[in-house]
Amino acid sequence: MTAKPLENLKVLDLSWVFSAPYATLMLQDLGAEVVKVERPVTGDRSRFLPPFKEDVSAYFFMLNRGKKSISLNLKSEEGKQIFLDLAKQFDVIVENFVAGTLEKLGLGYQALKEVNPKIIYASLNGFGSDGPYSHLPSIDGIAQAMGGLMSQNGLEGGQPLKTGPAVADALSGVYLANGILSAIIQRNNTGEGQRIEVSMMDSVFSILEETVIKTSMTGETTSARGNKDPFGAPWDAFQTKDDKWIIVCASGEDRFTNIFNEIGRADIVEEYKGGDATAMSKRAQDLDYLNEIFAEWALERTSDEVLTFLSDLHVPAGEVKDVKDLINDPHLIGRNMVVDVKHPKLGDVKLPNFPVKFFSSDIGLRNGDTPIEPQIGEHNALVLQEMLGYSEQEINHLESKGIIYTK
Repeated sequence: MTAKPLENLKVLDLSWVFSAPYATLMLQDLGAEVVKVERPVTGDRSRFLPPFKEDVSAYFFMLNRGKKSISLNLKSEEGKQIFLDLAKQFDVIVENFVAGTLEKLGLGYQALKEVNPKIIYASLNGFGSDGPYSHLPSIDGIAQAMGGLMSQNGLEGGQPLKTGPAVADALSGVYLANGILSAIIQRNNTGEGQRIEVSMMDSVFSILEETVIKTSMTGETTSARGNKDPFGAPWDAFQTKDDKWIIVCASGEDRFTNIFNEIGRADIVEEYKGGDATAMSKRAQDLDYLNEIFAEWALERTSDEVLTFLSDLHVPAGEVKDVKDLINDPHLIGRNMVVDVKHPKLGDVKLPNFPVKFFSSDIGLRNGDTPIEPQIGEHNALVLQEMLGYSEQEINHLESKGIIYTK
């Protein structure tokens, strides 16, 4: 196995909770050294998010395993100077405060660029650093709402719904990691660092698929449509005889024809036949009716029977799985996506693994690994001694003044 792709990259991470810590977790899995900068005493707020065991937040562990932690009072002049000195030693700075927060502390991009012209200064926030909303705070639900996702999610005519998991946080974290890696490549080409920024609202808006172009072309506002899609029939989630749910996405005239012929409804095939735009529009307009016919057929059969039937016809379909199903799923286990790790307090824990497979590098977690999250300021002495040459006496002095904190 070769070295991990980012083994020589150093990331100074001021981010907290989910979105940007998710980005730095990806960088850490790819081999980067991530040093987390936390506020004294309380640290990252996600340390207080459930689930807990023996006063350890599994949520914090999930996002911060393998990272180092220093605790630094950035409101003090000494703390600011330590941060600027550290910035000289790092490749990337990551933060996800409300836009302008670090600038007010004198730690914005221009200040960091002066001490390290090659620094990549990566920001993630709700609405970006310019525009009418730039001063507003945001969390995942706000980004889903204001970015347009909630308007597309839920049942037609019903209450707008956010997705269960924090997809706006995760998506913006993925974009941030992508931006950082792109900035690294550009720096390798030019020798210059730069500032990059990801907005959660921008991120959500960017994935609204055909709805943006459709609205811009027709003036019509698209609305939530549940599990349905106008690109085929049947297309929905269908309950089976054994009380499971199957999602069916039968795109195209051939799949529609094969399904309804095989379930004994040649009359439906005749009535709705055709592969042109007019026929597709007619099937889309009457999708509820077509779905009802298939739903009655599916309800008389087990999920295995329905899935086998659809597989034989090459129709995209799958069982609606919950997390309990997934952590025991043979496919995910076989692909090393469900990893059993051991934690001194949390015990045996299953984690999702890094989803990008490298065939010549050992990336992500392995069964039996013992990753652990850092305590607040656990690596103060290590980082200050190795990177800045501080003596033990100087470190003790900083701690006595509350500039740094070690739990």
